[in-house]
Amino acid sequence: MMYIDENCINCGACAVECPVEAILPPGEPIATGNGKTEEPLSDEHFFIVPEDCTECAGLSSVKCVAVCPMDAIKKEN
Repeated sequence: MMYIDENCINCGACAVECPVEAILPPGEPIATGNGKTEEPLSDEHFFIVPEDCTECAGLSSVKCVAVCPMDAIKKEN
């Protein structure tokens, strides 16, 4: 599972690069379908919706990690 830590400076580069739009800005509710939403995972910095993230399967690199200027995106084991 990928996550964004407190080193995030909210530049948004990760969200722009995400091919599946799994990265949301701080405070953004998570759309779950049928018009329903869940609480955001962070009000402080961008966050990755684990259910939507594919970790860029099939691509040569994890796009968000490659563009993050603060090395704030990590993979939890």
